[in-house]
Amino acid sequence: KTNKLHLTHSNDGVLTPFKSFNATLGMNLGDKMLEGDLKTPEGIYDFLFRSLPSTGLKPIFGVMAIYISYPNVMDKMGHKTGFDILLHGTDNPERLNNKYDSKGCVVLANNEVEEVWPNITLKNTRVIITRDFEEIANPPRREKLKEFLDAWVKAWSEKRLDDYIDAYSDEFTYDKMNRVDFRAYKEKLNKAYEKIAIQANNRQYYFHEKYDVVTFDQTYESTLAGGKPGFSLHGKKNLYVQMRNGHYKIIAEELVK
Repeated sequence: KTNKLHLTHSNDGVLTPFKSFNATLGMNLGDKMLEGDLKTPEGIYDFLFRSLPSTGLKPIFGVMAIYISYPNVMDKMGHKTGFDILLHGTDNPERLNNKYDSKGCVVLANNEVEEVWPNITLKNTRVIITRDFEEIANPPRREKLKEFLDAWVKAWSEKRLDDYIDAYSDEFTYDKMNRVDFRAYKEKLNKAYEKIAIQANNRQYYFHEKYDVVTFDQTYESTLAGGKPGFSLHGKKNLYVQMRNGHYKIIAEELVK
């Protein structure tokens, strides 16, 4: 709405800007759907890697380009296409006088990209491309998402399968399993393990008009009959969730080992 890029502090899901820049966005308005539609994607993304002129970056991208993780899992579920969405500078500062003058990227002045870069940790710092920052900076559903995550972890740990599966949307898939197959898979594990212990630490909450994301460090420990160690797994998990009829549902999940 304002063609602004905000650097923000994130505290328990509340975003507080501390520096803002003017940004140039895709030539065509609206959420990116197809390769070549000249639209900037809307959603919650990671920064993947950086490219510089010394590593072959084309002059049109200025002094630096930072690649954004479009299409993410939600985009792929929506059959969206396209690639190489970047936060980058420019070799033509006059472009920055236009609000919409990119092929889908987010464009800043060269010195501003250089100022933003030290605030980015690749594959950890999130970039949220939103129509209205004020709507997602401190949304009223924040406490509801926290309660949902607690209930989901509790149901999983206590092997309450019906409650656990109820947290997932009808279209949820996991490792080529649909929701019905996923339930059968989890039921088999519940029977195999005498005890399951789940921890979700270092939780971070991110909000958007389309969906929300919660990330955390997951620890999974299971015990076989007689107390013998079962399966254990430690990694970072991303849950993509949406409100459906007043209740959160998990649309997709990713385990980043």
